[in-house]
Amino acid sequence: MAQRLAGVLDRRWPPRDARARRLGREGEHPVVHPDGSLADIAVLWPRLAALPGAEVHREGELVVGVDLPGISFAAEVGRGTIELIVGPCDDLHAVAGHYEAGMAHLLAAAEAEGLWVLGHGLQPVALPSLEAMTRKQRYGVLHEELGDVWLWFALTASDQLHVDVAADERVAVANLTNLLAPVTIALCANSAIHGGAPSGTCSTRETAMGTIQADQHRHGMLEGPVADLEGWVGRTLDLPYLMHREAGVCTATGQTFRAWLDHHPRTDDAAFDAWLWHEHYIWNSARLRTVQGTIEVRAACQQPWGEHLAAAVLGTGMVAAHAELATFLDAQLGAEAWPRMRAWHRAVVREGLAATEPVPGLVAGVVERVRDGLIARGRGEAALLAPIEARLAARENPAQRAVRVHAEGGLPAVLDLLRVR
Repeated sequence: MAQRLAGVLDRRWPPRDARARRLGREGEHPVVHPDGSLADIAVLWPRLAALPGAEVHREGELVVGVDLPGISFAAEVGRGTIELIVGPCDDLHAVAGHYEAGMAHLLAAAEAEGLWVLGHGLQPVALPSLEAMTRKQRYGVLHEELGDVWLWFALTASDQLHVDVAADERVAVANLTNLLAPVTIALCANSAIHGGAPSGTCSTRETAMGTIQADQHRHGMLEGPVADLEGWVGRTLDLPYLMHREAGVCTATGQTFRAWLDHHPRTDDAAFDAWLWHEHYIWNSARLRTVQGTIEVRAACQQPWGEHLAAAVLGTGMVAAHAELATFLDAQLGAEAWPRMRAWHRAVVREGLAATEPVPGLVAGVVERVRDGLIARGRGEAALLAPIEARLAARENPAQRAVRVHAEGGLPAVLDLLRVR
């Protein structure tokens, strides 16, 4: 089965030029009232839909998105979270330009409703609840299947980057970007404020969602590297197939994907279409995206607005320098790379850049090679790495900064820090 599906993945992977590497970004943002409580993004849709060239998307009567030329807004699991999507773009400068144009529209809509948009990885005050969840039919099925742990998705706000990947490097890039998830979290964690106060961990979103079928590594860093495309697909087949979609309706299966496919024979292409739906609800730190021909790098929380491109810059450089980074990590960590990085992952989720590195200078060595990768792209992007380098020099990521600001001025000071202006 894995061989069949991997063959379709290989055949469907679109041609991609590793020398150019176009980029896309999916950024989620909490929308709140000025006291930090969860707001309902439904009030924003009429204002966004009124913009020139807007195209509205609905699921039944529910508005779930608005597209503008080069920019999309989408409803997320949380009714207080909106996703801003741009790309494909030629470089990080173009990503920034489109994203900032989209944010200008979003801010105008939010401010007209008396709401704030945040650069933060989590709703800062709201607790997980059904009331916080967008009423898409599939989200209800996922709640039934996963239980209340699913409701953390109604609060989270991640910063996801897509980078073009050529066919001959897919597995190497997927392994490397997953192995570097703790570096991304150490530098980009930004969800320490939850329930109106510090949660005790830098990446509350990673802590909370990492409990989803944790024994099966359904969320976060992979358990270990995969050898090939067949291994990439094979590792997913015995995970629960949470729901099957047919004619737009989602139904729980109560089976692993392998068992479901055994009972519902399909052509190779139809089986692969079902597998794509299955894999969409496996939330590893980096995922191959067949339709786009990209790696999706997704371990970062949403970033503070003044440094909003930081995670995208870091991820772009990681992919650009993936071969050099793999050599560096092998030299530093050798055969113990994956268990040591997984142990460090648990530490950085709690402590950020205060966590002791597996070997001294590991993060600095990664950032140095990320800079080299950005320079090699030849698009003047290396200067955009400055916020990451400043965090490393100060040994303070955005979550650590938010905790410090809370100690100095409480929740109002943190909200002032997180607010997008």
